[in-house]
Amino acid sequence: MKKRLISALIAFIILIPLVILGGVYFKIGVTLLSIISIYEIMKVKENIPKIIKLLSYLLIIFVVFIDINLIIKILVTLFILYIPIIFCKKEDYNIEKCTYLSSFIILLGVTFYYITVIRDTDINVLIFLLLVTILTDTFAFIFGKLIGKHKLIERISPNKTIEGSFMGSLFGTIVPSIFYIYMIDPGANIFLTVLMVFILTVISQLGDLVFSSIKRYYKVKDFSNIMPGHGGILDRFDSLIFVVIGYIIIVNLI
Repeated sequence: MKKRLISALIAFIILIPLVILGGVYFKIGVTLLSIISIYEIMKVKENIPKIIKLLSYLLIIFVVFIDINLIIKILVTLFILYIPIIFCKKEDYNIEKCTYLSSFIILLGVTFYYITVIRDTDINVLIFLLLVTILTDTFAFIFGKLIGKHKLIERISPNKTIEGSFMGSLFGTIVPSIFYIYMIDPGANIFLTVLMVFILTVISQLGDLVFSSIKRYYKVKDFSNIMPGHGGILDRFDSLIFVVIGYIIIVNLI
């Protein structure tokens, strides 16, 4: 527990000033997080050639940091990662590894890019998304320990319970909904706002479960140990990744 608290404190000391500053400082910080995330993804998937690793790092920087059309970024990523299949031995680099890397570079790159866009557009929206993620996760954990009796999806995450999941969504909806109405859109329809936030709490938990299933498939406990007591960047940002994607989809559909 002491190790977890110290790691969390250090993370907050580093991240909060970057969030407040915004601009290029925040963008550089987020780009560094994306690089570490790709490192963790490649660490899980062993035996990736060094040249492909280098290309993957360059591509995640390209997707997150460079401000051009997202479709172009995605096409460039696919083009650069598919071509080496021709020249590499299949045991070194093949379609399976290519698909694995390209999908994660696109998923993580686009998500982290949108995090920088959201911060530059309205810091309150970023705070809102963080609130949804943190409160949902925190209260799901607390109530899962206190009253959890029925397993949610035991084969993926044995400690998660239906009771914890429900209470996580409940408390993860209340405070962020109030914050959204008062700080982001005072004229928003209350019912639709609450519905949106509730959906985001569900998406948050789905993101956690998706990344847990990846770890379970590759038989690893954490993506890395860069944050002692917490694991890796992806162990902490898994829910936020899906919440950001969910939010972008919802606001573009409304």
